[in-house]
Amino acid sequence: MSSLSNLPYGKILDYWFERLKGRKNRYKFVFTKAIEIYAFTRKKANVKRTSKNLQRITATKNKDNQIKNSSKIIVVIPAFVKNDFDLNFLRRLIEQLTTQTRKITEILVIDDYSPVNYQLPKSIIKIRQEKNSGPAKARNTGIEIALKHQPDIIAFTDIDCVPDKNWILSIIEKFKTDKSVSIVSGNTKSFNTNWFGKYHELNGTLNGRIFKNSDLLLYGTTSNLAITGQVAAKLRFNESFALAAGEDIEFCYNAIKQGFNIKHCNKAIIHHDYGYNGSLIKNTKKFMKQFSKYAEGEKTLIEIAPDYYEYFNETIEIQAN
Repeated sequence: MSSLSNLPYGKILDYWFERLKGRKNRYKFVFTKAIEIYAFTRKKANVKRTSKNLQRITATKNKDNQIKNSSKIIVVIPAFVKNDFDLNFLRRLIEQLTTQTRKITEILVIDDYSPVNYQLPKSIIKIRQEKNSGPAKARNTGIEIALKHQPDIIAFTDIDCVPDKNWILSIIEKFKTDKSVSIVSGNTKSFNTNWFGKYHELNGTLNGRIFKNSDLLLYGTTSNLAITGQVAAKLRFNESFALAAGEDIEFCYNAIKQGFNIKHCNKAIIHHDYGYNGSLIKNTKKFMKQFSKYAEGEKTLIEIAPDYYEYFNETIEIQAN
């Protein structure tokens, strides 16, 4: 999720103009960033500054995630299926997950009281919630059910995502090779090949933020995120977030404050389908709607964690590659 409220907007444009020096899409990107800012600031959050004497976030040592080759991994998917378009997305995702090079122990689809009735393969566990409650609640339901199976890892993704065939394998390898890692954030690329898709990759919209001069992350996004059973036993998503915007940041923010290390795995690739398949005008409207949604999520985020931006300023976006 992109965040814009912590800097003067002119400085944001200057930052990107300098960062993309020598890149062929430099001017196009900055113009698109201006559109993003406009969409975002229509529902801008009021940022409350807090103490500057915050605790420095450092890697937690001597932590063993206990992940090995035989570890159980469960994938949790929140699903609100409104139409056949959404259902095709979900079925495409299921197909990609059931053909992974490393078999998934269980796949849980948490249906958030969808208006569409649909069936999934018998191998998929589908749980329907009693009312529409948002993705945070759906993921928490998924965590509770997953814990009954005693998983070593719980991975999250969304119905508009297309995982690489080695996604699960790469997540497990990351946990195995760095025992200090408790949360893995993957490399989220764009499924769409047009300009807006490319923009999200350059912008790092769904790739989280990494601390400067460190390999630790401030957050990753739940389109491509995996946590250990140890994290799942202690943390839940805040259900105050009604939309899919900001709840993953707040979850990760709580995790690092409890001593869990979050790191990026470039090989854990997922392609996110933003749905840019219309005209330029339709795609622009969809783009703006997305960042307006992020602004709504940020309002809730700042209310819950008013010191968040003090940490945000110590990090940099992770571009997809």
